[in-house]
Amino acid sequence: MNNPFTVEETNLICIFQSDSRTKVIEDIHKAMKHIDDDELVELSVRVAGKLESIGDEEYARLVLEAAE
Repeated sequence: MNNPFTVEETNLICIFQSDSRTKVIEDIHKAMKHIDDDELVELSVRVAGKLESIGDEEYARLVLEAAE
């Protein structure tokens, strides 16, 4: 399966890494209340939207490794 997430999006997901797609979405939404950077807010909204559009099985198959 191809990873539908960009490197930046994958890095953000890795910050909130969890086995639960729903928990990652919830944590991103909670964190967005404290973000002042417009680009990071935009990235967060995009990632949460993508995560909401896939199922738990697809999320479980993703290979998520932060770029160094």
